Formats: sequence, C-alpha cells, structure tokens
Amino acid sequence: MTFDVARLADHQLVDPDGALHRLGDRWSERRALVLFLRHFG
Repeated sequence: MTFDVARLADHQLVDPDGALHRLGDRWSERRALVLFLRHFG
C-alpha cells in the first residue's frame, strides 16, 4: 500500500474554535505526526 503525503497537504482541519487550518502548513517548518483514529461506538 502506498500513501501520497503530498495529497494531504491541501486538506483542511477544523480546530475546537471552528477555525480552518491547512494540514500542509503544520509540517512546512518541521515534522508532524498525522494519526488517524477510528471509533466504533
């Protein structure tokens, strides 16, 4: 399985205050860990 990290850079995330943040901006200056959690409940 291959994963294209460049495609993730343009995705936006919403913080608890409702502000949008571009995911690629998080690792533009330093490394970042992206963790996906799946919850069944």
